[in-house]
Amino acid sequence: MWPGQKKALRSILLNRLNIIMKARQLGITWLVVNYAAWLLLMFEGRTIIGMSRTEDEAKEIIRRLDMVLSMIPEFVTYGKAVKDRVTYEKFALDIIVHYPGRPDSVIKCFPSSPGATRSFTADLIIFDEWAYQEAAEEIWASAFPVINRPTGGKVIGLSTNKRGSLFEKKFTEENSFNKIFLPWDTDPRRTKEWYDATKKELGDEIYAEYPATVEEALMVPGGAFFPEVDEELNTLEPLKGQILMYFVMDYGLDMFAGYWVTVDAEKNAQIVREECRPNLTISETAEIIQEVTTRMIEMYGESYRPILYLAPPDLWNRSQESGKSRALIFGECGVPLTKSNNSLKDGCAALKEYLRKDKGPHLSILNSCAPVLYNSLRKIQRDKKRPEIYANDPHDLTHSPDAIRYFCIYWTVGAETPEKVRRTRWLPSMYEDYDNASPEEQKMLIELWGEPDV
Repeated sequence: MWPGQKKALRSILLNRLNIIMKARQLGITWLVVNYAAWLLLMFEGRTIIGMSRTEDEAKEIIRRLDMVLSMIPEFVTYGKAVKDRVTYEKFALDIIVHYPGRPDSVIKCFPSSPGATRSFTADLIIFDEWAYQEAAEEIWASAFPVINRPTGGKVIGLSTNKRGSLFEKKFTEENSFNKIFLPWDTDPRRTKEWYDATKKELGDEIYAEYPATVEEALMVPGGAFFPEVDEELNTLEPLKGQILMYFVMDYGLDMFAGYWVTVDAEKNAQIVREECRPNLTISETAEIIQEVTTRMIEMYGESYRPILYLAPPDLWNRSQESGKSRALIFGECGVPLTKSNNSLKDGCAALKEYLRKDKGPHLSILNSCAPVLYNSLRKIQRDKKRPEIYANDPHDLTHSPDAIRYFCIYWTVGAETPEKVRRTRWLPSMYEDYDNASPEEQKMLIELWGEPDV
C-alpha cells in the first residue's frame, strides 16, 4: 500500500465514525473492500451494509469483494457451507461467509434508499460516493441507528466532494466523525508534471476532481452560483438613518424560511433577522412572524414594523378542500401577504445584482444574523442545464435563497417614500379570494388590504 493508504487504514481502525474526502482514483474503495473482507473473515456473525448510488454500483462492491476473497484460498473457498472449512457464497447484492458450526457473516449492498437498512443491525456501514447519493439526509437518519450501539458499530463514508451535500456538511461541521483527507498526490506516481498536464485538460475542474487541500475540495470555481458572496456580506453595523422594514418568506411544510430586511434611503438592504424551521402549519408560522416582529418593534421602534409581507405566488393557489388560498389563511392569522414575482431567472439576476458591492446599492447581513442564508448562498451551485439559475439539488439549499430573491425582484422603493408602499395593490387572485369569502371574511380582507381599486 501507499503511505497515504496505510495512514488512512490505521485511522479507520482506531475510530468508529469515519468520513474520507479524497481525490479521484486513489484506490480507497478497494481499501475499504479489503477492510470489509478482513472483518468478514476474522470475526464470525458479522453484518456489513454497503450503500451505493445505483444498483450497478452496489453490485460492483460485491464483485470487488468476490475478487478479494477468491485470491486468498488459504482462508476461504467458494461454495456452500461444509463442515471442515470456511466457505463463501456470492449473489447479486450479497456475499455470505459460512463458518463450520458457527454463525455466518454477511455483506449486503443496496442502491441508495431511505428505508433499505431499517430492519438490520450492522457492524459496519459503508457509504460509497456518499456525496452523490440521493436522499442522503433520510438515508443517514435511518442508517445511523443500525450501528449506534454502545458495544460497537462502525461507519466509513467516502467520496469526492459535492457542494451542498450531506457529505460536505459532515466533513466540515463540528461532529463526532473522524475526518480523513487524501490529496491527489496520495498516489506517489503522480508527479507535478502529471498534475500540470491534467490541469490543462480539466481547467478549474481539477480542484473538484484532484484537490491538493481540503480548501480546494470545498471550492468549485465556475460552479458556485453566487461567487459574489464572501465574508464581507456579514457586516457588523446596522444601516444608518431612516429605514423601512420588509418581511419576506418562502413557505412549505418542509421548511419555512423567513427574513426581516431593512432598506435605507440609499436603497441598501440589510437582513436583520432569520427564522428557518421545518414542519410548521400556517397558524404556527404566522404566530412566529408576529412574535418576532413584536419583539423587534419593542426593541427598536415602529420603523421595524414591516410595511409589506412578501411571499411567492403559489401561496395564492386555492385549496380544493377549503376553497381558500394559503395567503388568505395567513391573512386570517394576522399576516397580510403581498404577492411577489416568482420568475426564477429574473429573481436570480436581481439577487446577484444586489450582492455586488462594487456598483450601486447592495445587500448585506447584520452581524451574521442569517447563518442559514449565508451558508446556502456560499454552497448553492449553478444549474448544469440552465446556467442563469441556481440548481434545485440539494433542495435544502434553495429555501433561503428563494425567499431573498422574492424580495430582490419585488423591491423598488427606498426609505424616502414609505407612503407609496403602505397600500397593497389588489391583484386578480386577491379579488378571487374576496369573491369567494364570506361577508365576515370580506370585511377582514378590506381591513388587511384596503378598499379595492374598483
